[in-house]
Amino acid sequence: MTDSVPTLLDPLWFIPLFVVSWFSICAILAHVSSWPLLASSFRSNYPIEGEHFRFASGCIGPSTRLPVSYRNCLFFTVGKTGFLMSLIFPFRFRCPPLFIPWAEVESITEERYWFVLCAVIHLRGFSTRIMVPRKPGKSITQAYEHFSTQQVQSREAPSR
Repeated sequence: MTDSVPTLLDPLWFIPLFVVSWFSICAILAHVSSWPLLASSFRSNYPIEGEHFRFASGCIGPSTRLPVSYRNCLFFTVGKTGFLMSLIFPFRFRCPPLFIPWAEVESITEERYWFVLCAVIHLRGFSTRIMVPRKPGKSITQAYEHFSTQQVQSREAPSR
């Protein structure tokens, strides 16, 4: 009579191990990217009106050298008052949707990251940078510039 020794590929072990590993890796990436820190100020469960970008890429982190890269799994909605950023469902553990109001954006610069031109979003009071390439990055930059121009014009307008 032989004793059957469970192996890691046995479904009784593999499935729970896979689930625990998946959530652990998602939690580590969320921590490294500072997403939960941003969620403490910018968490949102409400949709906004604006231009939608699905399955976009981007990088988030306190350093532009080793940010967490989210390839084709980010959703952006760029609106008049700010932008909404969220992750596709399987990666969303510890990463709730974020709404970043334009008033909380300190500046947006353009930088190259791995030969790709990105909009780098600097937030007030945070060292975390959000890098967004291509069309979503351009849309965020344009909407922020429009908001900034309106703010300057409203300050300069004489009061009656």
